[in-house]
Amino acid sequence: MFKLLNFAFLIIFVFVVACVPVNQASKPELSKQAEFHYKSALANLQSGNASSALRELLEAVKLAPHDSAIHEALARTYQRKKAYNLAEKHYLTSLELSDNEPGYLNNLGALYLEIEQWDNAIKYFDLAAKDLLFERPHVAVTGKAYAYLQKKKYTQALVFFTEATDIAPRYARAYFLKSNVYEVMGNVEQQEMYLLRAIREEPQFFSARYKLAVLLTKSNKLEEAREQLQLILQFTTTSEVGYLAQKLLNSLILP
Repeated sequence: MFKLLNFAFLIIFVFVVACVPVNQASKPELSKQAEFHYKSALANLQSGNASSALRELLEAVKLAPHDSAIHEALARTYQRKKAYNLAEKHYLTSLELSDNEPGYLNNLGALYLEIEQWDNAIKYFDLAAKDLLFERPHVAVTGKAYAYLQKKKYTQALVFFTEATDIAPRYARAYFLKSNVYEVMGNVEQQEMYLLRAIREEPQFFSARYKLAVLLTKSNKLEEAREQLQLILQFTTTSEVGYLAQKLLNSLILP
């Protein structure tokens, strides 16, 4: 279960939401209509209503078929609904129309992560990271590193996670994912160190705290594990990580 939680968290954080204005159509009233549907769709996406967002975007794309922002939002919406072929199609269209907007490159990389096309993910994250106009290159580098982790190329994964934190030293997600590399390599000391670093940079990073509690439990540091779990439960009891924390806490037998 926690593996699925980790992956869902990853897909969320590697997305970059680009607020690119809708291009002006030949008729001003047509542009306003398209923009209205587009903005309504973004609001629906923000509130988690992908079906309503899709309806709005299908109207918007009829009115402004050459607008890259609409195609990119449509791609994200199809991805939310797991219509991956349609998502890929609209990402590629948005890239063609925008002359490879780096945020769109990054989000296509995130799609390829979700459908486990690791080499394609690496390709598009790399293109995004190398674009000097991209404001969040550390996100793309982290996505690339994660793809290498899934390919079991651990040395390369570590290199790129380190590159991400060199770019953005307070980027807790990269430290957390770097700890995962050390976990599969069996290096408990380094795994713990990077979990602690992730928590230091983001104290309410509860997925990292839970992983640390699991690690401490395996090392028989039960009191320290309990402290981490109780801290999680102070803030979140009904979330998935809160449920897992409560379950682990109930299983601890302290001396």
